[in-house]
Amino acid sequence: MLNNYVKTAAFLILTGVINPMILAEEAPIISHPTTTPAAPTPPAPSAAPQPQIARATFTTNISAREPANAVTRISAGQTVYYFTELVGLQGHVITHRWEKDGAFQLGLQFPVGGQRWRVHSNKTISPTLPGTWTVTVINDDGSTLRQDTLIVDPITPSEPTPTPVPAPAVALPTAAPPPNVTTPAIETPKDAATPEKNSQAIWDTLTR
Repeated sequence: MLNNYVKTAAFLILTGVINPMILAEEAPIISHPTTTPAAPTPPAPSAAPQPQIARATFTTNISAREPANAVTRISAGQTVYYFTELVGLQGHVITHRWEKDGAFQLGLQFPVGGQRWRVHSNKTISPTLPGTWTVTVINDDGSTLRQDTLIVDPITPSEPTPTPVPAPAVALPTAAPPPNVTTPAIETPKDAATPEKNSQAIWDTLTR
């Protein structure tokens, strides 16, 4: 189309129909649009994790900072642990508050030193303190982060072991002692060739 326009203008100039200066002023200006590259979008900052208790459980043992099991019921006289994994609470101080039937028993505080932090507290339940035990996790601003309940059963008394009754002694008949048997003395026969000894004292027979 542009070539046709140029040919037409050249013909009109040669034939004197239009003035070249007027044509130059009225010629359309064709501009080529330039594309500006879009600036790269900066990555959105990662949102900080919301403060929370990721895990919490009662357990009978802690091994390598991890709970060995999860329990909701034990017998009095046992030691029990309360494990918590904290997220997004670095710089805070959290509290484990132990209560029995609503009465305060124990409180332990833990400064949180990392984005993910594991802490645990423990209590040996006296045989005289069965009931409903509760642990509340409290933030340093007073807000409650978590609460769990443990049932502690009383110790069942074991059946006493019966004492064996000894059998009555049976008297055995006493054997009569054997009769004393006296062995009669055997008289030594006198030797006829041996004269009978003098019964006098020896000093009476000596020569004076």
